[in-house]
Amino acid sequence: MVTNTTMPSMSILPTQIRRFVALSYPVGGGLYGKGRDDVLFAISSAVAWTILRHVCMNHVLAPLASAVIPEEKIPKSAKGALLRHEQRLAAKRRGHNIVRFAEQAWGMLYCTVFFTLGVIILRRIPNALSPEQVWGTYPYTPLPYLTKWYYLAQLGWWFHQVYAINTEKRRKDYWQMFGHHFLTIALIVGSYAANYTRVGVIVHVIMDTADIFLPLAKVLRYMNLRKACDLAFVAFLVTWIVTRQVGLFLVIRSAYLEAPKYIPFKWSPEEGIYFTKPIYYGFVVLLSILLGLCTVWFYMAIMVAVRVVTGKGAEDVRSDSEEEDEISIDGDDSDVPSVAGFGNGAANGTKGTNGVASGRATPNGNGTSNGYANGHAYTNGFANGHSPASSLGSANGLKQRK
Repeated sequence: MVTNTTMPSMSILPTQIRRFVALSYPVGGGLYGKGRDDVLFAISSAVAWTILRHVCMNHVLAPLASAVIPEEKIPKSAKGALLRHEQRLAAKRRGHNIVRFAEQAWGMLYCTVFFTLGVIILRRIPNALSPEQVWGTYPYTPLPYLTKWYYLAQLGWWFHQVYAINTEKRRKDYWQMFGHHFLTIALIVGSYAANYTRVGVIVHVIMDTADIFLPLAKVLRYMNLRKACDLAFVAFLVTWIVTRQVGLFLVIRSAYLEAPKYIPFKWSPEEGIYFTKPIYYGFVVLLSILLGLCTVWFYMAIMVAVRVVTGKGAEDVRSDSEEEDEISIDGDDSDVPSVAGFGNGAANGTKGTNGVASGRATPNGNGTSNGYANGHAYTNGFANGHSPASSLGSANGLKQRK
């Protein structure tokens, strides 16, 4: 009989509060059952993630960004009003880069911690990736403390992500990301409730691995460490192929071909077995949709790398701001870091007339370069809608930043 008691260290708390801050349903021996109170812990985790993100970004990562991001150099030719204008733009770009640095560092920190926890959980299982362990031990219940905490904390993270994308400025791919978050939540809830947590931890580790290297590359880009940025981006592409394209495909293949060999098709809640054909096909379909999304995002990453290396520049696929030229990979708010210098650091491999670096004209006459230097490199004609001839488009205009 599963009881609704908890750890002795939490016993001093009122029961109604304890359900939000401690794991419920311990059965002894460091193992825990499952129940409706687990939803409360996941909700409190989402709140904790929201608070922790705010505190960490504003009081730790933003000050760190301010210290490590180099100051943008103002052109010596800028004088008077033009100098003040350039200083305002530089300050605005620096503030933007500090926010982006903090966002990327926060995501990298989260993925690094939970990737590590996932690996620890898997290493405690002999031959954890074998079909005998993944499917032959089903139903895997009750759960060790770390596994249950890991799963519910991940669920809280994705609840938090749904909140985050609805409170920030909406991007062009809002609905894709909104769908991705709910797909992830459905997989986590379904695998947890139906006792497929062993394969669930494997999928978590697979998805978290590449998400360490992409934010790392972006952080290095904001620090203007271009060679390190390029290496991190290459590591990201290789890691993505190995984990998300190959690894996730192998998980889907195993679920489709091998799970029925080890688990009988039956519905038996008293035994913890939830393996009917609708559930079987449902999980395979959801995982296949996730693989499809990963394939689309990987294609975008490859196209960005190819365009930059071949001198065609990077296209903006999601930014809603005239001052941001951002490429979204896996729903991120920042541009792909390879733009920072992938291809010997050239903005897009060409040099235009009077300092124009194949800048993309915007409705107010701004010419924004596809090359990035400390976030964004602005070239010809940026004077709040004035013509290039009246601002930086003269013979004394800014040179393209490399």
